Amino acid sequence: MSGEAFLRRIAVPLTLLILVFAANASAASPKPEIVGISGKIHGHEARVLFTLHNGFTPEMVEALKSGIEISFKTVVRVERVHRRWFDFPMGELEFSRTVRYDALSRVYRLNRGGREELLPDVHAALAGMTQYEIVVPLTLDAEPGKTYRAHVRSRLDKVGLSEPLQSILFFSSLWDVETEWARGYLTAP
Repeated sequence: MSGEAFLRRIAVPLTLLILVFAANASAASPKPEIVGISGKIHGHEARVLFTLHNGFTPEMVEALKSGIEISFKTVVRVERVHRRWFDFPMGELEFSRTVRYDALSRVYRLNRGGREELLPDVHAALAGMTQYEIVVPLTLDAEPGKTYRAHVRSRLDKVGLSEPLQSILFFSSLWDVETEWARGYLTAP
């Protein structure tokens, strides 16, 4: 048997084995989701609380520690629920949160809609990026005793990343952070 034939016999199964392990590793990582949607609706605004669960992979945390800026775009929709009829949209808000490690001052800079906070460690930065309390302006006044619901979806904003990182992440499923629409009920006093 020639050396080339032997190499083909070894290379093909080895390549398939590597692909299987890579597929299992990506399947084992938990899927990001929005959990704990709750809140209150009063007057012309709804206060919605929720948490982004499994939003940061270990690779993303390491990238954050090395100074790469990470940003999430989130959409919150509030609607009035009608029995046996179409739900009525009351308001929608789209916003983003960004975090970046500043190596010179050794703090994490968390940007929450124009307000910048300086956080001392990575745990505080991750909590700031995953725990939300949002005020959604409404088009109509809330009626006491009626049923209201919030729909929330979040995804990693790859636009703010540098060009080489965007092209690398296009092929990497480890940075595909996007949740399904989640919903929860709001109370109206």
